[in-house]
Amino acid sequence: MRYWVGGAAIAGMAVALLAGCESDSSSKGFSSVTITGEEEQTVSGNLCAVRGHATNTGNRRARVRITYEAKNSGNVIATSVAEFEVGAFSNFDFANNVANSQGQPSSGVFVPPVSCATIDNIDRKNLDVDAS
Repeated sequence: MRYWVGGAAIAGMAVALLAGCESDSSSKGFSSVTITGEEEQTVSGNLCAVRGHATNTGNRRARVRITYEAKNSGNVIATSVAEFEVGAFSNFDFANNVANSQGQPSSGVFVPPVSCATIDNIDRKNLDVDAS
């Protein structure tokens, strides 16, 4: 019993010390973004972009940048970038026809230009999230 009480006291002190440290979950908040529903989107000129859904479960605005690769027969044939912001505790549906905070499409077309029919699958290459 004495060892258990001593261990609990040490654990309590560790929690108290860690509470003052800066981290992603500090009192300044954090951003935790989940991307779902990513799919090809045919846009004007028979070009292709990616659309999807972003959910931020954090209490800070998140700046998101996603890089996609379009593949045909396993080979990368084009790349695309989606850039947008997601408010705290909110959602954002990104697409080529939905503007980001700079008034640009929240999801760019693939470069070099390809149609969605040419693409076998899309892969997410990078997902960068910065809290603001």
